[in-house]
Amino acid sequence: MKRNILHVLFVICIAFSIQSCDSNKTGTWANDKINSDVKKQIADLNKKLFTGIMTKNADAVKALLSDQLIKRTKSNIDTILNRSGKKYGAKDYEVLDEYYKINATKNIPDTLMSNKGNDADYTISYKAVNEQTYVSLLVTKNLPVNALILAIYGKYGDSWKINILQIGDYNIFNKTPQQYYKAASDLYNSGDLLDATNNMILVSQLVNPGGGRLVYKNDSEMKIFYSKVIDEANARYQFPVTISQVKSNPQIFSISPEIMEEAGHQGIFPLISYKSTIKLTDTIALKAENQEIQKAIGTLFQGIDQNNNSIFYQAYGQIPNGKSPAPHYGFIQKIR
Repeated sequence: MKRNILHVLFVICIAFSIQSCDSNKTGTWANDKINSDVKKQIADLNKKLFTGIMTKNADAVKALLSDQLIKRTKSNIDTILNRSGKKYGAKDYEVLDEYYKINATKNIPDTLMSNKGNDADYTISYKAVNEQTYVSLLVTKNLPVNALILAIYGKYGDSWKINILQIGDYNIFNKTPQQYYKAASDLYNSGDLLDATNNMILVSQLVNPGGGRLVYKNDSEMKIFYSKVIDEANARYQFPVTISQVKSNPQIFSISPEIMEEAGHQGIFPLISYKSTIKLTDTIALKAENQEIQKAIGTLFQGIDQNNNSIFYQAYGQIPNGKSPAPHYGFIQKIR
């Protein structure tokens, strides 16, 4: 009889050990492989984090942060959260990826690698302050420019606290840096250097959404191509560029991608800024000049009037000094 009781107790112990193994053994679990209880705990915290950021509720977010993070950021956290909430203001988000990791010790450098099998793969590097770490990558939804929220939690006793928090641009109109890089490469190969440059400017805006902690697999490749395209554009186009085909000789001093977020007019368009000798109050003469610029623009910058649905123009009386806003007058060239 005693032998049977001992046998039952032994079986119970084994069963208990198997059920609780996720919280005792070291290892890394990703997405649907993560213990459901742990996943639920973090999901609740992520919801509070997202709401706090988007409503600019600094106190609610600070309640989720570790003492070390609050000490490191000091008063900057209020500014960062206010700026992020104002910039994005999203209503919803999705979980891009999440990782649960248990180390044998704490305060060690750590690295996580995604396994998507394409150039969107990335590594995340951080200091594992605690033995248990949870990494959440949250992406806002339904915005022209969506944000990535990278939150790295550590387990303090029975509580999870955020040790690292980074917020950065993740995609523009749901296109990732890899997609803009592909478009830039195709444009470059067809000789459309200006549009290739504008696409690489968008890549540079998206390439570090995790503030340097998240590095894409093709990060170096994109950065090398960015430098190549920028250098070639600077060599080919010596700004300001005088439009000699137009009698008034306006001077283009800047071309950049303009992100339009207005409903019904959303998109990314080239914004051409130029200095005009015509008074800004003489709108009739300005419009006539701009019509001539529109006719000549494709001869100055190959493909610009073929690759884009619209081109935006801003006429200035003088080149801005970059320190204060300068008066200007705008035009839109609708191509298709």
